[in-house]
Amino acid sequence: MTTTLVSDIPGLFRCESLSEAAAMQTLLKVAKQLRNQGHRENDVYTVNLHIECPPEVLYDYLLDIRSLEEYTYSTRRLRIDTTTGLWVGQDATEPETEIYMRITGNREVGTVDYESAYDQGNDLWMVYCGRILSAERVQHRPGSLVSWTIWRHPYYDKNPYPHLAPSRTRTWPGSLWPLFHALDVLELGNLKHIVEHRVRASDDRAHPQGAIT
Repeated sequence: MTTTLVSDIPGLFRCESLSEAAAMQTLLKVAKQLRNQGHRENDVYTVNLHIECPPEVLYDYLLDIRSLEEYTYSTRRLRIDTTTGLWVGQDATEPETEIYMRITGNREVGTVDYESAYDQGNDLWMVYCGRILSAERVQHRPGSLVSWTIWRHPYYDKNPYPHLAPSRTRTWPGSLWPLFHALDVLELGNLKHIVEHRVRASDDRAHPQGAIT
């Protein structure tokens, strides 16, 4: 898979390519579509998608936590905290807000789990459970199947560590839970666009047009 810059891939839902107003309009539109499809705000939801990419390639991409800087809307500037071993990033739309995270995986069964929290790293209460499967094995078609399951934690409703907030006027990110499902649908779309674009670019380089194979 090539390393094409995400800035060269059109149609991504990222804070660098959309104004906050346009991003909110898109989120609200997708949230409405989900409700119309019978997806109500709940304590748990799953997002899933087929991606035209070998599962082992997709797994490697997702297990590299720095990939979050590419396919998420606004998680940026990830760095490793050498004391705790956690990764620390910033929300590009709220530069003073830090997000602490850890990623674990099991290649044999295709699990990729993210644990994270805003403002502090001692209590990683946001848990995203991911799975990558071979589409050939499950559906007899090429590519990968990827899914995330997210459970609603009580802390989404109320900041458990208000004294760690960067400012008193900062909106608690967890309060946006009603839009999280829509956001994850859009970010999964980013993931699909990025990975498939790079896989196609790799194939084009390996088999240029007109080449005899």
